[in-house]
Amino acid sequence: MVFVASILEPKGVSYLLLLGICIPTTLCAVLLTAVVTNFLGKELKDDEIYQARLAKGETVLRGVSQLEIKTGARRSVLLFLVGIVAVMLYATAISDTVGLIAKPILSRNEAIVVFMLTVATLICITCKLDTAKILSASTFKSGMSACICVMGVAWLGDTFVKAHIGEIQGTAGALLQNYPWMLVVILFFASTLLYSQAATAKALMPAALLLGVTPVTAVSSFAAVSALFVLPTYPTLLAAVEMDDTGSTRIGKYIFNHAFLVPGVLAITLSVIFGFILGNLVL
Repeated sequence: MVFVASILEPKGVSYLLLLGICIPTTLCAVLLTAVVTNFLGKELKDDEIYQARLAKGETVLRGVSQLEIKTGARRSVLLFLVGIVAVMLYATAISDTVGLIAKPILSRNEAIVVFMLTVATLICITCKLDTAKILSASTFKSGMSACICVMGVAWLGDTFVKAHIGEIQGTAGALLQNYPWMLVVILFFASTLLYSQAATAKALMPAALLLGVTPVTAVSSFAAVSALFVLPTYPTLLAAVEMDDTGSTRIGKYIFNHAFLVPGVLAITLSVIFGFILGNLVL
């Protein structure tokens, strides 16, 4: 988002204005998506996989067992939230719009790594955490397996795109000259291959603006760079599947018929629609 703001600032769209459009539109889209998807799928009482797991004792009914909150758990959540806020404040402070830090020692990406590793260290030290159990935790296992998966897909996508970046930009440019709204579709499928919002924005947004795409279209289409869920190998998706002991969050037999496709596409579609509405009112 910082990169997109930097290339839109000469066109009158600041970082804070970009946030002012993207945050409410995506929030409304997520809330509406949650309402719609609440009516999709099966109830647990009708889910064969859940019932089979319940019969085998692999999961328990909610309310039957009480969650034991370990010592330091609340403090660890608080530290994690402090780290997120610190990252947001630092990114805002070094932005060209705010400019509180003119020559930052750390760029935004490096700052995220430093801040969150510092938070992880503080959690381990102050929250009485048994670090020996980290390697056996289900979240750690799912996260590491997801990292291996995403590395392979990301490298493959990045290699493919870099090898054909000229053709991709040429084809995209031809489409955008006649149909500027196609930027949404281009960003959607590019992010599916690149597995990165930042890489997608850096590869295509400058070219789109050079071809005459308006700031309203660029800002409204920005949500489409979040199509990282199409291939069900993204770390967050795999972690959700691993952590859901009901078995109701799963990847389908045909790979693409997974639990995240419909909500993801719906959320992006609504975000783009709301973005065009609010963007035309503000810009």
